[in-house]
Amino acid sequence: ADDVILFCHPTVGDITAVKSILLLFGRASSLLVNYAKSSATLIRCAADDVAPAVNLLGCPLAEFPITYLGLPTWKAHLMNKASRLAFVKAILSAIPIHQLLALVPPKKTIRALEKIQRGFLWAGRAEANGGHCHVNWQRVARPLPLGGLGVRDLGRTSLALRTRWLWFSRTDSTRAWAGLDLQFTAEERAFFFASTTMQLGNGTEALFWGDRWIGGRSVCEIKVFESPTNRQVVGVRLACAGDLA
Repeated sequence: ADDVILFCHPTVGDITAVKSILLLFGRASSLLVNYAKSSATLIRCAADDVAPAVNLLGCPLAEFPITYLGLPTWKAHLMNKASRLAFVKAILSAIPIHQLLALVPPKKTIRALEKIQRGFLWAGRAEANGGHCHVNWQRVARPLPLGGLGVRDLGRTSLALRTRWLWFSRTDSTRAWAGLDLQFTAEERAFFFASTTMQLGNGTEALFWGDRWIGGRSVCEIKVFESPTNRQVVGVRLACAGDLA
């Protein structure tokens, strides 16, 4: 990585730990940190108070504003649209990933994040008016083969990331969180069950009502006809299949 920002407390213990981690990373990857080209920026603390700790880093102090990824963060409007598009796809779309994994974001939050991305892409600032937006954002968020620009649709990304936990809960019992009562929305469960089928084994992990284990369908998806005879036949078949599960 050419540019990485790390945050830590300006204490001897924290900085020593950070340097140890970077050293281990360098040994494992052969990507060594060049401290001469690195810098430390203090946030809400005085240089005199933390000088012993900062000196352990062996890199110069830098004051705000700083640069990140070679980009002056306060001069984004100087970038061309191709560069801003790359920044949106690589940075702005990646920032909320960890939150989207664990939380169900309100639609208002998704719209606010997309507003920032839209403003950065089209105008190089926090907001962009209608005249600056050359393409509808729904089209921007399409994959390249479908005529979009390949920017992540944060709403769909959130749904996919959350559904991932449902998949792991059925396929990998070695996860540290296996067995916990994870909460999922009705939309996430519906998306998961509509996208998967189950092949029965010993039946210990199959959910009788919701899992799609009957020819690619679940019990709740099978239509029961109004005829009393048909209801009895279907009931017998499901009971037998349930016993086998």
